Amino acid sequence: MKKQFTFVLAIVLCLILSSCSQEVSLSFPFEAADVERVEMFYFIDPTEAEKKVLTEQEDIQNLYQFLSGLTLRDKETEPVAGGSVTSFRFHLSDGITYEVIYSAIAVKSGRIWATGMDQDYFTSADVGGIYQSFQYEAEAAAEEELPVLTMKNDAESSDWDKIPMVMVDGRLYYDTGEESSVDARCGVMDGEITSSVDGSEVPTKDNQSNFGTGFGYQYGANDTLEISMNGKWIVFAQRDGTGSQVRFGDRMVDAGSLSKETLAWLEWYNSLAEEERMAISMIPPDLYSQLEFPGTEDAEAPSETEQGK
Repeated sequence: MKKQFTFVLAIVLCLILSSCSQEVSLSFPFEAADVERVEMFYFIDPTEAEKKVLTEQEDIQNLYQFLSGLTLRDKETEPVAGGSVTSFRFHLSDGITYEVIYSAIAVKSGRIWATGMDQDYFTSADVGGIYQSFQYEAEAAAEEELPVLTMKNDAESSDWDKIPMVMVDGRLYYDTGEESSVDARCGVMDGEITSSVDGSEVPTKDNQSNFGTGFGYQYGANDTLEISMNGKWIVFAQRDGTGSQVRFGDRMVDAGSLSKETLAWLEWYNSLAEEERMAISMIPPDLYSQLEFPGTEDAEAPSETEQGK
């Protein structure tokens, strides 16, 4: 059965504010029984991070109860250099992951935030100590494994990187990532890129790119340009759009037509390991409509083979 799209319900953290004390109650949007395993990470220097993986249900239950019972406060604190960071990645049975990050500012106090939160909060609980309490073998953790969360407000205000593009004859041509298959070609260029804007900007005049100057080009078939770059001919295709792009697996899609919820879903999806991505059975309809698959409602995620086409 196809899964209903419940991304917002699946990751939004429940925060119950007390009007008199300004305290915040941390509550997970899932039950301990929904958790298959928990990766716990600890480091002072991220290049020397270590992790433990909780697999026993009793241990998962104890961690769940400890974190869900935390009382947090909206309190300003001074930043501390060299403090430890303890984080938790919950792997749920439906393929969703949920993360909690705690940064110590003293022996038994620090700041904590989690998936879906729009700010971090102060806690006097010894969250760092809970990592040491579980007698699992610690193993080295790669820096790219460490949970990294983007606050909601930061995600909404940040600009997506622009895909490489060039303007010729008043039209924008976008990098397809494909190398030309033309073997024999004329040695005369049809034009050259003579000016450039920053990589986060969109070209606004002819023979201008957002990736540099000095590249010759020739017109190709089906509204394409073929640009000579580093000894290769790269195909650029003409199409409409703002050039604001976001990655979906090994594809780039237009961000301008996607909802904020879908952009947040993409950030989460791209953070997953390949095997976790393959467990996702649906994608947001507005994203699905860009992928040239038939239908948009209750869309199942394309297979790895389809994504590579």
